[in-house]
Amino acid sequence: MIVPLFVAAILNTFCPSVLRIGSYSQALISNDGLRVMMFLTLLFTGTQMRVSDIPESLKRGGSHVLFKYLAGAGVYLLILHYFGYKGIFGTCSLAILCALTNNNSSLYMGLVQSYGDHADLVARPIFNFNSGPMLSLLTIGISGNNGVGWQEYVTILLPLCIGIILSTIDNQIKIVTKHGIAIILPVMGFILGSNIDLSKIIVSGFGGIFLFIMVLVVTGPVALIVDRVLLKRPGYGGMATVSVAGNTVAVPTMIGQLVPNFSSYVKLATVQISCAAVLSAILCPFIVHWFAKRFGCPKYEENFGKSKIEMEA
Repeated sequence: MIVPLFVAAILNTFCPSVLRIGSYSQALISNDGLRVMMFLTLLFTGTQMRVSDIPESLKRGGSHVLFKYLAGAGVYLLILHYFGYKGIFGTCSLAILCALTNNNSSLYMGLVQSYGDHADLVARPIFNFNSGPMLSLLTIGISGNNGVGWQEYVTILLPLCIGIILSTIDNQIKIVTKHGIAIILPVMGFILGSNIDLSKIIVSGFGGIFLFIMVLVVTGPVALIVDRVLLKRPGYGGMATVSVAGNTVAVPTMIGQLVPNFSSYVKLATVQISCAAVLSAILCPFIVHWFAKRFGCPKYEENFGKSKIEMEA
């Protein structure tokens, strides 16, 4: 996933027209193309899902969403109270709110497919509760009805349920689609990279870099504690949630339209979030890889066993 992501990001930065030759190419790298890949990923996840995994997936996904949101919203409220809308170190409060209360669920899916287990994968739909504007809007006192509608969540859960039903009816479907996600991952990485502009790191200046550092410092320890202490897991799953999604770039505009006090900071927040999204998409896979190697994961079964023994001790 990392290699095609890098290749697409470099192409999009220096010669974006190459990625948009013909209608098929444009359709592939569009948001609709990513949605199709996510639909197939969720469908194939459902076909590999066991009903007995559902309680564990709710436990893992729900815990991370809740505690990451509480940590991010708490830091935002403190910064807003003491520093106002301008924020701190050139990073505006609007950007801080959006980045700390969201995560890249597509990146999470790709990473846990590489390092995790069934429960990690089926926890993916739960992360959509903080992958859009809803929690950011709720934090500043706006009704959730102005954020993501319930239809979006039904759309996300539908392919997962279809996959579960199909594999329950015919076990052969489970066997045929066993490697489906592995085939889709490189394509998904390329699509994600095709929407990344590496030059935005320079344009946003220190503010965007500081925002990414805040995401690591604020939500990283929380995710690690939840994963290792509360869930008794090695930590790779928690660190896979420490990211900023590309679709978070659209959240400041929505908030600016609904809350006039933020309107003058929309453009700045958008650029800073873009920078943080680029950095997290590039660096998060390496961070997760280090934690997986150091503390174990199902991919590295020997270390995973040692990690479990250490935590139980």
